[in-house]
Amino acid sequence: MTDQESSQAGERIRLPGSSLQPILIAAGLSLLLIGVLGLYPLSVIGLLLMIAAIFGWIRASVRAHRELPSGHED
Repeated sequence: MTDQESSQAGERIRLPGSSLQPILIAAGLSLLLIGVLGLYPLSVIGLLLMIAAIFGWIRASVRAHRELPSGHED
């Protein structure tokens, strides 16, 4: 499909913006796993960091989905 054909169809490709959440989730998981070895406060910090990053990522995705044009179909 050429660019001209895709513009005629009226479809636009929407990609999510860059995000720190995957990095924060990985850091939280790393702290959680390190904490299991005996540093339990790190486990708690890692778990809280992971949960906060996951909920932040979900909230950003919902916000982006709500900003789609009203005629957009899933």
